[in-house]
Amino acid sequence: MPATHEPLHRAAEDLVMAVLTKLAETTPAPQFGLQQDYRRWRRCQQEIFLVEEREQWRWPNEFSSREWWHRFPAYKVLRDVIQDHEVLRSRVDTLVGYPSSLLHRRLEDVVVRYLLTPVVEAARAYRFDDDAFEAAYATAEAGLFARTVRLVEYVPLLGFDMSQAVSDTPLPDGLTIRPMTDVEVSEAVRVMGIPIAMLSSTNSLNLSRLHQNALVLERDLPVHSGYNQHPEAGATSSFDAAIDRMFIALRIVCGGSVTYGRPMRMQSREDFDAQPHASSLLTEVHHPVEDRPTLLVDAVALESLHEVYDLLGKPGVQGKRFLLNALRRLIMAGGRGLPEDRLIDLCITAESLFIQHRGLSRSRDKREHLVAGAKALLSGDPYLGAEDQHVEQLIKDAYRRRNVEMHGDVAQAGPSCLLDGTATSDLHALVGDFERLLRRAAHLFLIQTAGGDGSQTV
Repeated sequence: MPATHEPLHRAAEDLVMAVLTKLAETTPAPQFGLQQDYRRWRRCQQEIFLVEEREQWRWPNEFSSREWWHRFPAYKVLRDVIQDHEVLRSRVDTLVGYPSSLLHRRLEDVVVRYLLTPVVEAARAYRFDDDAFEAAYATAEAGLFARTVRLVEYVPLLGFDMSQAVSDTPLPDGLTIRPMTDVEVSEAVRVMGIPIAMLSSTNSLNLSRLHQNALVLERDLPVHSGYNQHPEAGATSSFDAAIDRMFIALRIVCGGSVTYGRPMRMQSREDFDAQPHASSLLTEVHHPVEDRPTLLVDAVALESLHEVYDLLGKPGVQGKRFLLNALRRLIMAGGRGLPEDRLIDLCITAESLFIQHRGLSRSRDKREHLVAGAKALLSGDPYLGAEDQHVEQLIKDAYRRRNVEMHGDVAQAGPSCLLDGTATSDLHALVGDFERLLRRAAHLFLIQTAGGDGSQTV
C-alpha cells in the first residue's frame, strides 16, 4: 500500500536504515530468545491454556538512551516531520488513547516496536528488508493517523454455555454473548475475575468450558491525546445497567445459576499501540452451582432473551414493587446450592407474584390465593404444557414442603406432584419444576406490566 504521507515515510525509512547500519557495525548479529509471558495464556485444548511464549529479538541496551538516538541526523529529521504535522505532533511523545486509559507514546518506542523489530525479525540480521519495512510502515502510519480506538467492555459469564447455533448472535443495545478471546481470558485470569479449575503446572492452567463465554459490548471512541484530559469525557457507558438486565433475563429464560465474573474494560488489541492491560472493577466473584449451569441452546430461547431484556427496560416495570421483589427472590433462588434454600426463596417469589392478584376473594387463605393467581395466569400456557390440576397440586406440594423445612412439620412430608402429573419424593425435581413455573410466570407478568393492562396491584 503506498504511503499517504511521503515525508513521514521517507524519514522513517532513512532512520531505520541508519540504525540497522550502526547496529551491524557494532554487533555481529541480532540476539533472539524464547520469551514466556505469564500474563498471557493461549488455548491449547478446550479447557487447557498454556503460557504465551514466542521467540523475540532482544533489543540492544542502546535503545534505552535518548542521547544515542539523538546522534542520528535522521532521527531529528523524523521528529521535525512529526512536529510540522498538525495531527502527528498530537500523537507522539504524549498521552494517547481513550479518556479513561491513556498510554504515553514515545517516538523511540514506536520506531523500535513497530518499525525496527518487524524488519530485524524478518531478515534475522541487521539488514534492511524492503518488503518487511513497507508492511510495518503501513501499519504504523495507519495507527498514527487513526481517528478512533475500539473499546471492549466484557464480563465473563460463569456457569454458562451455549450452542454453536446461537454463538456470536447480536443482542439488543449492541451486546453480544460470545466466547472470550485468549487475550480476554488472560486479562480476566490476571485480576482473578474468573475461577481457575487448576494450575496444572507453572506453564499451564485448566479453565472450565462453563467459564469461557462473556457478555461483550464493543464501541468506537475518538482518539484522545495530550496531557490536559477529562477522564469522564466520552467514556460513559450503559454497560453496567445492561449487565444487570441481561443477568435477570438469562435467569428467567434459561434458568440455571449463571453468575458474573469481574467486569473488564480494554482497548482492542488489534488497535495500533493499544494499552497492554485491561482495567477491572474488583467486584466479588460469586461461583455458580456446578451441577446447574445456564444453557442457551436454540433460537427460541434467544428470541425470548431478546424479549425479556427489552421488557426489563420498560419504565412501567421499574415502578412495580411486587414484580421487582419477585425477580430479586427468583434470582436469589437460582444461585442457592441447597434445594431447601431455593424452595424458600421460590415461595416468597410466588407470594410476591400471585397473592395480590386483582379480583381474588380476600377470604381465601394464602395457598388458595397462590393457586388461583397461578391458574389465572398460566392456564393453557403452551410453554409449560401443564394441566391446571397439576399446576395447582405442584404449588400446594411446594408449600407443604416449605412448611416442613420452615417449621419442622414432618407429618406433612410425602410424595409431590410435578408439572407432568408424575409423583416424586425428590426435592430437587420438585424445586426444579416450581422454579420453571415461576420463571414463566415472571416472563408473563413482565409482558402484562410493560403492556400496562393493569391486572396487578402493588
